[in-house]
Amino acid sequence: MMFNFKTVQGFIVLIVTLFAVISGRVFPGYQLKFATVGDEDISGNNQAGETGRDLPRCLALQVLDRGKPVANIQVHFSILSEPVENSYPGNFRARLSDTVVYTDQLGIARTRLRLGSNTGEYLIKGETAGRELVFVIRGLKHRWYLGTVLEIIGGMAIFLFGLYYGAKGLRRLAGDRLRQVLFALIPNRLLGVLVGIIVTTIFQSSSATIGLLISLASSGLITAGQSLGVILGADIGTTITIQLLSFRIYEYALFAVAAGLLLMNSSWRMKDIGQVIFGFGLVFFSMKIVLSAVEPVKYLPQFQAFFRAGTMHPFYSFVLALVFTALVRSSAATIGMTVGLSFSGIIGLESAIPFLLGANVGSGVTALITAWNAKSEGRRVALAQLLFKLVTTLMVIPVIPPAIVLFSRTSPIVARQIANAHTLINIAATVIFLPLLGVIEKLLRVIIPEQADDEAGPRYLDTAALESPELALAQGTREILRMGEMVQNMLEKSLLFFLENDKEGCRWLASEDDRIDRLEEELMVFLSKIPPESQNPETSKRTRTLFYITEELEHIADIVSKNMVVYIRKRINHNLAFSAAGLEEIKVFHQQVLKNLAMALGCIATWDGKMAQQLVEKRVWGIERKRELQNRHLERLALGLKETLDTSSIHLDLISDLERINFHCTQIGAAIASVTGG
Repeated sequence: MMFNFKTVQGFIVLIVTLFAVISGRVFPGYQLKFATVGDEDISGNNQAGETGRDLPRCLALQVLDRGKPVANIQVHFSILSEPVENSYPGNFRARLSDTVVYTDQLGIARTRLRLGSNTGEYLIKGETAGRELVFVIRGLKHRWYLGTVLEIIGGMAIFLFGLYYGAKGLRRLAGDRLRQVLFALIPNRLLGVLVGIIVTTIFQSSSATIGLLISLASSGLITAGQSLGVILGADIGTTITIQLLSFRIYEYALFAVAAGLLLMNSSWRMKDIGQVIFGFGLVFFSMKIVLSAVEPVKYLPQFQAFFRAGTMHPFYSFVLALVFTALVRSSAATIGMTVGLSFSGIIGLESAIPFLLGANVGSGVTALITAWNAKSEGRRVALAQLLFKLVTTLMVIPVIPPAIVLFSRTSPIVARQIANAHTLINIAATVIFLPLLGVIEKLLRVIIPEQADDEAGPRYLDTAALESPELALAQGTREILRMGEMVQNMLEKSLLFFLENDKEGCRWLASEDDRIDRLEEELMVFLSKIPPESQNPETSKRTRTLFYITEELEHIADIVSKNMVVYIRKRINHNLAFSAAGLEEIKVFHQQVLKNLAMALGCIATWDGKMAQQLVEKRVWGIERKRELQNRHLERLALGLKETLDTSSIHLDLISDLERINFHCTQIGAAIASVTGG
């Protein structure tokens, strides 16, 4: 008899089927799913809890038969895996409140989990009728939320310090050269965009770039119109930092921190380079801290609900991002956190768009805060930044749905999609605004008209520039030149008042001297606030030289105002008249000294060592000229001329005063020559 395999196979299937029917073990077509009530997930899957404590929510699965809940079905719960450290001596394992549970009328079976003593991943299995479902639970440290808050605050503090410290090193390293590049390229608005991109990429903050532009504009070194292209470039430049974050470059941040620290301690020349690299590393390391800190937050149902609400009500997300950016004064921080949340799956592209737009507008608010006490030109720069951001947001809002489709096609990774969206929005804004910058400049001047200057106070000094010694010295030099022009005007008019016996001129000279005294005081305070540790040897020498020059100009103003007023009053009170020859000699000497003062101002403006040395040589000329004029006066006295006798003391004192003024002019030249090596 031949062996029939098919007959045996059929017999076995029949026996198994009959046994299953008799024992009631035929598995029906049940489905298991994480429990929901309506649209609300009540399963407790993917939640987090504190070690050694019960989970905030129970674990719940639902048994369905053809889509309908099934009651009174036995469900077995078991711990599939937990951190291995829980089995070590002194530790304890996770425990389930119930391992066998029957479903209720909604087909739901529930149990509670108490976590073990160690953090990590816990897997809980629920099974019935040959079907199973696995819950993923995260065990966190006791009171982990306090640590999260502290880590976020600390990370943001390191972020802001890294921005400040790195930018400070960059200003010292390339302050003067950076200013020269800005002056050279800013008039060409297209090149200005390129400058804005490069500078912001190095600063890692568009706010730092805008702050620099506000200082330059407030100081009168550039106009708001010249800064518009740079502002657009700065907006593109800040997207590069976000792009780097989306590639997780922060994983290597500590290498930059270590390299920067080594360079800072190697030599003076390398100190500034090291500081830039150190600050750069801190910025990205801080983002790693913040992103690591917010990782557990994704397990909170309230947090998940918040982002769901943000998707449904994007205005709330927009306002939150705006306020947060204004508080930390960095759109990169806000958008960087958004990118980080996308790594954890907490936020998607659609939810991220309102955060991008809010952060952009927030950076404009930051600019306004920075320019609050700035001159009108500086406030125009800040207003331009805010207008660009507001108009860009208004242009993006109507096209968000198709834009999301476009952005989602740029990369399969959500973080890259968000970074690309940020970049594309700012590039599109630049393309749109660039041809309109002339119109925008006129609009800014209409909105913020010229304000009347405080004639008695400084015009070009901005305390925000003190972080950059080169910029602070440029502002100080510009203010000293203004002070010098006032002194020059006093010296020029003083002789006219003297010749015409002008009492009103006496009052004007006294008033101008008071203004110069106030300017001197403001300049001294400003220059003294430049941090010594942020200056290299060259800028330190220039700072001391500006102190000295300010004093010399103030001495000249004192001589003109105090002594000339005395001579004018004597002439008026005693009705004195000079000899024609004596008066002509005073006029010529006065004009020559006036030219030397103009030469001194030229040296201050150019720091020309050769010109400064030529001015120093005028010292001997002044002494010789004084002696020559004194001898001529004595010759006229010997002739017994009445006018000469009556005005002898005034004549000799006036000649001496002009020689003293010439001496102070040559001292300015000597101070500049000592720095420039002229």
